[in-house]
Amino acid sequence: MKILTIGPLPPPLHGQSAADRMAFDGLARTERVTVIDSAIDKGFAGNKMPPLWSPGRLVDIVRILFRDFAPVWLRGYDVVYMSVGSSFRTLMRFFPYIIAARIKGEPYVLHIHSARLYHNYAALPRFKRRLMGWCLKGAASVVVLGGTIARTVERILPPQRIRVCANGIDDSLRLSDDEFAATLDSDGAGILFLSNLMEAKGIFQMLDAFESLADRYRLTLAGAIESDTVRERVERMCAGYPGRVVYKGVVTGDDKRNALKNSDILVLPSHDEGQGIVILEAYATGCAVVTDPSVGGIGDIFGDGVNGVACDHADPQSIADSIARVAQKLTFYKESNRRASESYSEAAFLARIKNILEEIA
Repeated sequence: MKILTIGPLPPPLHGQSAADRMAFDGLARTERVTVIDSAIDKGFAGNKMPPLWSPGRLVDIVRILFRDFAPVWLRGYDVVYMSVGSSFRTLMRFFPYIIAARIKGEPYVLHIHSARLYHNYAALPRFKRRLMGWCLKGAASVVVLGGTIARTVERILPPQRIRVCANGIDDSLRLSDDEFAATLDSDGAGILFLSNLMEAKGIFQMLDAFESLADRYRLTLAGAIESDTVRERVERMCAGYPGRVVYKGVVTGDDKRNALKNSDILVLPSHDEGQGIVILEAYATGCAVVTDPSVGGIGDIFGDGVNGVACDHADPQSIADSIARVAQKLTFYKESNRRASESYSEAAFLARIKNILEEIA
């Protein structure tokens, strides 16, 4: 297939950009792929949106559109695969590419890594809702992360136009049998918060929960820091619990693998999550999980009592209680998650993506 792939690539590193890198690189190994990195801002800004019409941003947008003119307009493709945002503003970033695909008669696929598409769509005034709907309804397929999200998107699109594609795990993170066996001898006290340190990811609830845990527990924090407010709190925690709370910064490659391998319990008390690639990464690296399956699409990949223990993401005491409970059956959860991780391998993820694109092309 000749495929045009468009989406944000790292940096900054987050779930969507990591999934895009895996998908685009994987497709390029077997297909004829042209890649466009749609990211305008390469610095991490958390949930803070940059100014919409600042002169510098307008210059960047115009520069990118000129850069992309030849691959978009002068070449033909069997299918255009776009990894897009779920809000009006982030989807409209792809409007020029959608227009080009429709004028050229090329089918396009929109892959959405958020659980909030319908919520954002329904909250729009009429004109914006119609414009967003025109983009969505013109797609040959809209891809979402799980069945929970698909059922909400059916309020916008017919079910036959929606495809489900769960995220995948970078194979380099997967532990060998010997490495995994070694994790079963752990003291079970290592907690990991592996996500950008943002209020929306539950960083403050995580830190509050840790303060009520027994002294034997240790907390490793890894990810980009959203704001000075978060940084100050993290620094106070590291100073107040020397040796028990450690901030590793942004981790990738072997550093990320080691952070997961050397931990026992991944905690993700996110308030807003499409699915949570880090949960799948925890499955592959010998970690039990504490998270809230009622948030976004997490419940499609996480089962309370199967992969770990559910918590109320907004309640620090609930998080702390779930950590204590998961530690009581740590070996069971680790072994269960290692088995579950096979369904989310890189090869399985790429096969899901490729099957969708082949069907559309």
